[in-house]
Amino acid sequence: VDLVTLVTTADWRWIAAAVLFSLLTYFGSAWSLSGFVPEKLRLSRTLMAQVAGDFATLVSPPTLGSIAINVRYLQKSGLHPALAAASVGVSGVMTFIIHILLLLGFTIAAGTATDFTFDPPRAAVIAVGALAVVVLALLTVPRVRKEISRRIRPLIKEVVPRLITVAQRPMKLLEGIGGILLLNLSYIAVLFACVGAFGGSLSIAVVAVVYLAGATIGQAAPTPGGLGAVEAVLAAGLTAAGLDAGTAVSAVLLYRLITFWAPTVPGYIALNKLTRDGLL
Repeated sequence: VDLVTLVTTADWRWIAAAVLFSLLTYFGSAWSLSGFVPEKLRLSRTLMAQVAGDFATLVSPPTLGSIAINVRYLQKSGLHPALAAASVGVSGVMTFIIHILLLLGFTIAAGTATDFTFDPPRAAVIAVGALAVVVLALLTVPRVRKEISRRIRPLIKEVVPRLITVAQRPMKLLEGIGGILLLNLSYIAVLFACVGAFGGSLSIAVVAVVYLAGATIGQAAPTPGGLGAVEAVLAAGLTAAGLDAGTAVSAVLLYRLITFWAPTVPGYIALNKLTRDGLL
């Protein structure tokens, strides 16, 4: 793919908007962490840790790199290792819950929109249904339920007390939830702007469904940053939603250039600075 041609043929006004929205994701990420930490954190350092997480994501599976950075950052900020892990755990659980709620909400909104043209192939519907049946069947096996319980119980023991502590400070809880919403909505806006950069036209609700579903699937990919899986899912989703295949691929490549590849350079710089300052 000729990235130079890709960028030069796009509408720069939409690219500027996409870059602006991508910058907002760092504030959302920072607040989604600090909101679930009762202790006071300096915003500038927390922002830098989120930027450093972009470089860590380049060399690790999705979320693992940023989780490691955030846990280490909280420890270096004075939190006990157990409390640091619990805070990141609460943030992760709340992020997942809100992500699913947003997906359901935008799916309903997209389904009621007059311009919604999403018509998945019958084979895909059958495959999803079969997968759901398999999952439900596995849950009926005692050994499987026991294994799930064994893995989830330690997380609950760490997360619940920390969540109760944060819940006693409504402004902190509002900061954390607000950060998660800003993070997701900003990424949706980036993808929407990338679609517009190549003359595409889809409703924001449809783009939101494609992004939220693609991000969910991308987290399961074993490649760094979900490389390959995210591009394939987002491009397929935009195409299924009615966008021309060429426009969909171009929009997704621009989206990943802005949100995944370009941030690795400042991420490397931030990682080294935080390390020199004794914060990682």
